Amino acid sequence: MLEKHEDREIRQWATGLISEEKTEGVVTIPRYIKFPIESREDWLRYKERLDPNHPDRHQVDWKAVGEQMRHETRPVGLHFGSFFGTPRDWIGFENICLMLYDDRDLIEDIVETITVLMESQLSLALREVQIDFAEGWEDICFRNGPMLSPRMFSEIVSPRLKRITTLLRQHGCDVIWTDCDGDIKPLVPLLLEAGLNCMFPLEVHPGSDPVLLRQMYGKQILLRGGLEKFEFTKSRQEIITELKRVEKVFEEGGYIPHGDHRIPEDVPYDNYCFYIREKLNMMGWKQEDINAIWPLRRVK
Repeated sequence: MLEKHEDREIRQWATGLISEEKTEGVVTIPRYIKFPIESREDWLRYKERLDPNHPDRHQVDWKAVGEQMRHETRPVGLHFGSFFGTPRDWIGFENICLMLYDDRDLIEDIVETITVLMESQLSLALREVQIDFAEGWEDICFRNGPMLSPRMFSEIVSPRLKRITTLLRQHGCDVIWTDCDGDIKPLVPLLLEAGLNCMFPLEVHPGSDPVLLRQMYGKQILLRGGLEKFEFTKSRQEIITELKRVEKVFEEGGYIPHGDHRIPEDVPYDNYCFYIREKLNMMGWKQEDINAIWPLRRVK
């Protein structure tokens, strides 16, 4: 904590980012004051923290973790991080968009450094731990499309993403997704080609509709999310209509329906419980299993 005011706080995060966040009223995205990487010199200092051979990165007993996970009855997964979303957080939205043109080599070096670090750490874990799925994160799209062109994505991100998905598949992992908001349609063919096969959270309003994506790519694409969250603020009939909209995709398989991002604060709790109950009904849950979820028992 750098400063604390009546209605806001200014923090410096472990990454070096300095931001101002509201502490009263509706919570919003922070206001970013200073980013840790503003120049090539900043990056060279920052890069020292990403050394895959630093002894502090070799403290986990992966063999013990693997033995523990071997007895796990639930799916076991890992998070493999981000190729462009993390640099965006280090550099800033506008700054990294300009840097793609002003200093492309610097962006390439940052993304390659991240990839080498991923490969190193994942290799250690995957030798000992059998996983069922892997998840990444990007958040590099908004309602008008991606921050960088598909051509730049295919040149900068795709080859490095492919190295990670290949490593995962070599160890038996066949469900790999990334979290990206906004309109992901321009990037979907590139993500599939690079080895991802699942998309999340499928924000419907910008155009990332699971119904459309299944029509475009068939069963080669797995889907998560895709229920328009703003519909949950409306009437019960409108909530059911939203569930019916995706019902056929669910019946085809390879799709887990849920809200297409964080549920807004103005969604009434009763509406949310109703949505959950009706979704579980759509998914074929037994009534006794639904009733075992105590908040749903009171839904009329």
